[in-house]
Amino acid sequence: MVKIKDIPKLSETHDFTLVFCTFLDDFKRDANKFELIAEEPPRGNLKKKDWCMLACAAHKLARDNGLQTPEWVYDKKFVMTTPVYAFNTKNEKYKKFLKDTSPEEYRSRNIYYGDGVLQRV
Repeated sequence: MVKIKDIPKLSETHDFTLVFCTFLDDFKRDANKFELIAEEPPRGNLKKKDWCMLACAAHKLARDNGLQTPEWVYDKKFVMTTPVYAFNTKNEKYKKFLKDTSPEEYRSRNIYYGDGVLQRV
């Protein structure tokens, strides 16, 4: 099982998105979900936006699954100083759409990826 705290280390040798998706798949299957999000991930070599995304994801997954929200997600270091949009879009209409549809756990950290940000097919 991939825990959220393991993602930075695993991302040193594997694609971040692949590791993150593996975490989401494990989270969905695991009965002890809180253990997968309980511990703060170190920054490691992650880009700041990817590191902040881990806090967004842990916060949203906790809320969606009726779990206690880990305290580490509230640290201000997980807030982007400038807005981050999906696909680095410059399209103002798309930016508005992303702002309007992104979950609060993402918006509060200045990250706008839309409402399907954690969906897996």
